[in-house]
Amino acid sequence: MADAAWLFYLSAALTGAAFGYVIQRGGFCLVRALSNLYLMRDATIARAYALALLVAMLGVQGLDAGGLVEIPVRSFHWLSNVTGGLAFGIGMVLAGGCSGSTWYRVGEGAVGAWVILLGFALGATSMRLGALGPLRAALQAPSLTVGDAPPTLASVLGISPWLVIAALWLAGGLWLFRSRGAAQHGKWPWHVTGIVVGVLIAAGWWSSSVGERAVGITFAVNTGELLTYPLVGFPNRLNWSMVMLMAVPVGAFLAAWPAGDFRWKLPPGWSVVKIFAGGLIMGGAAILGEGCNITQGLTNGATLAVGSLVTIASIIAGAWLTLRALFASAT
Repeated sequence: MADAAWLFYLSAALTGAAFGYVIQRGGFCLVRALSNLYLMRDATIARAYALALLVAMLGVQGLDAGGLVEIPVRSFHWLSNVTGGLAFGIGMVLAGGCSGSTWYRVGEGAVGAWVILLGFALGATSMRLGALGPLRAALQAPSLTVGDAPPTLASVLGISPWLVIAALWLAGGLWLFRSRGAAQHGKWPWHVTGIVVGVLIAAGWWSSSVGERAVGITFAVNTGELLTYPLVGFPNRLNWSMVMLMAVPVGAFLAAWPAGDFRWKLPPGWSVVKIFAGGLIMGGAAILGEGCNITQGLTNGATLAVGSLVTIASIIAGAWLTLRALFASAT
C-alpha cells in the first residue's frame, strides 16, 4: 500500500512538473494566442494550441484502442457548457492569462498570478460548494446524449473515431502548415511546443490512472480544492490532480531560471482589481462549464467529446468578443 501511494504521488508530481516546464518554454497561453491573432494577425501560438489538440487526439485514441487506460467521455450539458465557456473566455482576457499560463507564471515570479489564482479558487468554490451551487445545478441539468451515452464526434457521425481524427488532421494541417508564423523570442518553435504539449496531454491520462480512475491533466476543480483542502478539509485527502497542479510552477521555475525568465513582478496599480475579477469569473465559469481551456479544451477535447469541444469553442468566442470590446480601436 505504501509503495502504491508513493508511485501515485510521484506520477502526479512528475506529470505536473513536466507540463509546467513545457508550457513555460513554449509560452503556451490561449489568451496570448488569441490576443496575438486579433491584434497582430499572428497565429503562431494559436497554431501550437491547435497542433497540441490534434496530437493529443491521436494519443488518447491510441491509449483507448490499446486498452491501456479507461478514458471517460464528458457529458454534453449544452447550456452550462456554452454559458460557462463564454464566461470563462471573458474572465481569462480580463485576467490576462488562461488557467495553465497563470500557474506557470507563478514559477516565473509573477505576483499577479497569485492574485488571479486566489480569485479563481474563490470563484470555483462559490460555484461548486457555495451560494452559486443552485445556479450551477440548474444550468447543468439539460443534457444531450447519443444512445444513452455522452456524444462524441464519432458517435454523432456514426463513424470510426480514427476517421474523424484523420479528417481533422487533414483540415487542420492545411491551416497549420500554410505559414510558419513568427517565432516567439526565446521560446520553443510553435510546432515543437504543440507536439510536446499534445504528447503530455495524452500521457496525463495514463499517468493519472495510477492508483485511481484516470482524470488527465486538469486546472479547474483542483484549483478550488487547493483552497478548500487546508481551510475546511475538503476533499479529505490530497488527490492526484492537486499534487499535479502544485508541481506545475516547480517545473515552470526550472524552465524559467536558466532561461533568464524568472524575476519578481508586481502587477501595476489598479490592475490588481481587474485581474482578481478575471480570476473570480474564470473560477466560477470553469466549474459551470465543467472545465477550462486545458481541462475541456485539450484533455477532454482530445476524447472527441462534443461537450468539451463546444466548451472550448465557447471559451474562444467569449475571449474574442471581449478582445473586440476592449481593443476595437486598436485594429
